[in-house]
Amino acid sequence: MSYDPTDSQAMMLKGYLTEMPPLTDIFSVKGKVALVTGGTGGLGFCVTKRLLEGGARVMTASYSEREAANTLGILEEIGYGPDRVQFCKVDVTDEESVRQMVDYTDRTFGTIDILVTAAAIWNYAHIYDLPAEEFEKVVNVNLNGTFRTVKHVSKYMKEHGVAGKMTLISSNCAWMPYPTFGGYAHYAASKGGVNALAIEAARELKRFGIKVNAVAPGGMATPGATSNLVLDCLPEEEQDALYDEISTPQLDEIKSVDSVARVVYMMCTDFVDGITGECIVPDNGMTHNIQTYQPEIAQYPED
Repeated sequence: MSYDPTDSQAMMLKGYLTEMPPLTDIFSVKGKVALVTGGTGGLGFCVTKRLLEGGARVMTASYSEREAANTLGILEEIGYGPDRVQFCKVDVTDEESVRQMVDYTDRTFGTIDILVTAAAIWNYAHIYDLPAEEFEKVVNVNLNGTFRTVKHVSKYMKEHGVAGKMTLISSNCAWMPYPTFGGYAHYAASKGGVNALAIEAARELKRFGIKVNAVAPGGMATPGATSNLVLDCLPEEEQDALYDEISTPQLDEIKSVDSVARVVYMMCTDFVDGITGECIVPDNGMTHNIQTYQPEIAQYPED
């Protein structure tokens, strides 16, 4: 058996090599500028740190200045100062605020190559008790806010010839009911909308070289997950009953926030140049009922 470099099959294989940049290059975001909405929350913070670690400069945006102070302080402690990461206060329910965020990012860092939309809110109430204004509030932040951000960032990328990447944070709750007997139809509806928005945005923006995908994790131990409560406008007995349902064990593990942030980071790199319009689900098998153990019937409330 001898190698013949003039063989047609060998020549084709060698041609592949010219199309294969080093793995270290395509898994890096060095020199890129990323905008992360919800960047001071749990997942947004971890995504911001990973993007900084990968070499990007990051504009972390949220509505909370208190969270921003903590985020910037912690990042500076580990070596990422204002030359690498800045904060922009934004209200994603206000289109002018979103437009100003995009302008500020451009003025500060000169471009926007990467967008991650992690801004979201939620609370708990059964659909038959859920006030319409609470449904509209959650959808306005989670879905409409994502739309406003994608709208203005895509316009920026299109006008400046940036073949960028957008990663929209969704949730597997769009098809995985949680808690056991429901409790956040508004959140699930908003995240299902984000999945659909990612597909349509990918379709519209592909001709400009812009890739759009969604990442849909399951439950994580974020500050939001540990602080969001049942709506306090409900009667006390209904609040207590819903808290009992929420506390019913359903998952065999809680994923680390960084395990999801790593997937989000990957979706921001050239490593995934062949993917657009997809929903990536880093829920460790939850969607397919892949669990370490199955909950016992005794764990669930009696009829």
